[in-house]
Amino acid sequence: MTTLRFKQAGISLAVLTTALGLAGCGDGTSTTPSAAAPSAAASAATTPAATEAPKAEKITLSFFTNNSDRAVGQGKLEQELIEAYMKNNPNITIKVETLSPDPQYQDKIKVYNASNQLPDIISAWGNTNFLKPLVNNNALAEINKDDLKDMGFIPSSLDGFSSDGKLYGIPRNSDFWVLYYNKKVFADNGLQVPKTEAELFGVIDKLKAKKIVPIAMDGREAWTSGLWFDTLLQRASGTWDTSKKALDRSGSYKDPATVEAAKAVQRWVKAGAFGDGFLNQDYGAARNMFGQGKAAMFMMGEWEMGMAADANFPEEVRNNIGAFPIPSIEGGKGSTDDLTAWFGGGYAVSNNSKHKKEAIEFLKWMFRPDGWAKGVWQNGITFPAQKYDQYLTGKETEVQKDLTKIFNNSKTYSGTVAQDKFSSDTQKTFYDSIQKLEGIKMTPEDFVNAIDEAADKSAKATK
Repeated sequence: MTTLRFKQAGISLAVLTTALGLAGCGDGTSTTPSAAAPSAAASAATTPAATEAPKAEKITLSFFTNNSDRAVGQGKLEQELIEAYMKNNPNITIKVETLSPDPQYQDKIKVYNASNQLPDIISAWGNTNFLKPLVNNNALAEINKDDLKDMGFIPSSLDGFSSDGKLYGIPRNSDFWVLYYNKKVFADNGLQVPKTEAELFGVIDKLKAKKIVPIAMDGREAWTSGLWFDTLLQRASGTWDTSKKALDRSGSYKDPATVEAAKAVQRWVKAGAFGDGFLNQDYGAARNMFGQGKAAMFMMGEWEMGMAADANFPEEVRNNIGAFPIPSIEGGKGSTDDLTAWFGGGYAVSNNSKHKKEAIEFLKWMFRPDGWAKGVWQNGITFPAQKYDQYLTGKETEVQKDLTKIFNNSKTYSGTVAQDKFSSDTQKTFYDSIQKLEGIKMTPEDFVNAIDEAADKSAKATK
């Protein structure tokens, strides 16, 4: 992995046709003085001896992002906001560097951190294994939380970027885990949206009988399975605290609920939920399988709502995409009102930047309420980490409406997910163990022992 940004970056999400209209992006306001000098006539009319006003200092900011595709999705919106800011502030130049996929981006961040040469502004994630090494190296600038208080951020969204009461980054999106489904396939086969595991297995059996893959699943990249497992653990225990306590060692993964969640993983696999060979299937293959109508469902994050406008998919599929929460499981205490939701991706500023103040001012401008939040919502890109009710247009797609209902109706949210709290080395153990569990190469009990040992090592490594 990578971290949970995930596929937000570098993915060619199609942008809905709603106009971005950079109203708010180019509102004529400026965070720095204008470079224009007063005219000679104006100067003479006031004080004949006046000299020309000094021009604003020319400043160049480096901006390193994991959104490599600047033509669609989040990369497109980033670029449009950057260009609008430079137009409003002609003394500011923002030079963009991109790199994807995320593992490569994060490896380069490690190199920058080791040499104390972070770019002025970077894509960042509010999780332990990304943020902590940077904070420990004093590499990130502190951002004043009070400066963000009127920007509509969901309160818990800032938690992941905070350490010892200080804020070191700004979150951009609200991410959550769902099952997408093809409404036409469901209707044609007399299927209802399942709310329980038993109902889901009934749907799976009917789809298999019609030779339709039930759920397209990216099994090759284990972060997806990590999110699925987190959800099943909550469905088993009825709380998000099992993982939290196991990872801070106030508790343990050796809890009956963890075993039950692991058993549920294997039940879904044995029921044929994901078809054959899903552990060798990557994100692109899974997304395409669903988008081309070859799978009835697709397990992925809310950022995929842009599939409804992806011209690579048949119109019959695009017009019939919906979403629903992960069902409850057999004997579990959790419900579909509990949502695996986090606020991982965002931006941070280098503490060694020569233009730290200007970099922070740009981010504050970027996240003014009618900036990023309005842009991602009205272009169907993703859910912002800020309130966006005022930007509803009434022209939202069906999948946007479904996702909004899921998010708004949820009673609890996970916050930072388990995999992002493991240290880098122990995260690999967590991933390897999940994939062995899915491959029926590890028993639920052995799985629990393996991830509990990893959690203990992680806690000691991150002290």
